[in-house]
Amino acid sequence: MFRLIMFRFIMKEEKPRRFIMEREYLSNKIANANEAQLVAVLYEAAMMNLEAAVYAIEKSNEELLGEKVEKTRDIIAELNATTQGDSQIALDIRSLYVYVNKVITQGKTEKAPAKLQEGIKVLKPLYEAWVELGEKQDTEGIEKQEADPNLKKKRQIVAGMTYGKGNLTDHVMNDNNGLGRG
Repeated sequence: MFRLIMFRFIMKEEKPRRFIMEREYLSNKIANANEAQLVAVLYEAAMMNLEAAVYAIEKSNEELLGEKVEKTRDIIAELNATTQGDSQIALDIRSLYVYVNKVITQGKTEKAPAKLQEGIKVLKPLYEAWVELGEKQDTEGIEKQEADPNLKKKRQIVAGMTYGKGNLTDHVMNDNNGLGRG
């Protein structure tokens, strides 16, 4: 469900042909990401939309400005909605989301790039923290796999129901697709 929401936020672009390569990159990134990396992708998308909003102000493109600010608001709303708990950290993060929403709204109405840049400055450390957490989760997952000799050797046991006289024989599927007796 979370991946679908992210896909919906990130993949909507006004010129599909121009963004095909970016979409494929993001699709692969989302498909292969752990939970922390998915959150990092949302932060990245929010910052990219704010950068595009700054560009829209510079080019006097109000339609693009409104679209990019709204996409950022949608992402911030999703991040806020998925922040769990009543801990001090959760409350602080929610207050940051409220602040970012306020600042980007001011940036849009006042057409002030500095306000949008302030939103990016607030989101960037959160993004970096989630990226680091995602890398740690990946590393821990690899270490767990390497600690398990069955996963390390990538062997799959196939319990073949081959009966001999009074015994059950297991067969092992190796990486080279060969079968051997277990």
